[in-house]
Amino acid sequence: MRRVVKQLESERLKTLKEIAREIYSAVHPLLGKTEAGRITGSGFGGDKTRLIDEAAEEVIVRFLERNGLSCTFIGEERGVQEIGKKPSFYLITDAVDGTTNAVRGIGFVSASLATSLTNRLDDLDASVVIDLSSGEIYEAEKGKGARHNGKRIKPSETVNLEDAVLSIDVSRAPENIEKAVPVLKIAKSLRSFGSAALEICQVASGLLDAYVDVRTKLRTVDIAAGMLILREAGGVFLQPDGKGFHETPLTELRRFSVIAAANERIYNAIASLIISRI
Repeated sequence: MRRVVKQLESERLKTLKEIAREIYSAVHPLLGKTEAGRITGSGFGGDKTRLIDEAAEEVIVRFLERNGLSCTFIGEERGVQEIGKKPSFYLITDAVDGTTNAVRGIGFVSASLATSLTNRLDDLDASVVIDLSSGEIYEAEKGKGARHNGKRIKPSETVNLEDAVLSIDVSRAPENIEKAVPVLKIAKSLRSFGSAALEICQVASGLLDAYVDVRTKLRTVDIAAGMLILREAGGVFLQPDGKGFHETPLTELRRFSVIAAANERIYNAIASLIISRI
C-alpha cells in the first residue's frame, strides 16, 4: 500500500517531506540545549527569534536554493521573500512550532510546511507536519486525504462534548481562561501541549477530539499545514464564528482564534459556548 502512495504523491509533497526531514536532522540535536534558546533577532510578527528557529528556517532556504526551486517563501522569522527568479508557487512554513518546548527539551514540537499555487490560505494543495522529537510525519494533498507515516488517518467519532478530550490554548493572558471556562466545565478531559500544528494533526488522527485557541494569536504560518491535513482527514477547521479562510492571503500577517474539531457536532458545541466571549 505504501508503494502506491509514493507513486501517486505530487512532486511538491515529495519536496515538502524532503525539507521536513532535513529540518529534523538539523533541529533534533538542538532540542533541550541551552544554546537553542539564544535570541538572534526578531521575526516576521515581532516575536523574538531564537537560534533554533533561525537554524530551521535556514535549512528550508538552503534546500530551495540548492535544488533550484523558485517560490514565494513565507516564514515565521524571515517573513515574505522571493526565492529564485520566477516564483511558481507559495511555500508557507513554521520551521519550529513549539519553540518553548524545544528549548526546554519537552518532546512536543513540530515543523510545518504547505504549498499553494495562489496567495490564498484556502487554496493549499499539499502540506506536511513533522514531529521534531520522533521524526513522524503527517501529510496531506488536496482531494487525496491525509496520512500519518504513510497510513490514512481520520478523526475520532466522538460527538458529545461531555465525552471529548480537548486541547485548549489559553496561555499568556488571564482573560483567555475566562473565554474558555464554559468549555472547561463540560469537556471530559483537557490538555495543552504547546505546538498548534501538531495538536491539529492529533485531531486529524483521532488522538484528540478538538483543538481550541481563543487567543486571537494564531497566524497563517501556524495553522496552514495543519488545516489542510485536518480537512483532508475529514475534520472541521473554522473560526469560532463559523467563518472560514477563503479571503485570507498567505503573505499578510493575520491572527485568528480557531476551532479544529473531529466533526461538526463537536465544533458546534464548542463554538456555541465561546463565541459570545471572544
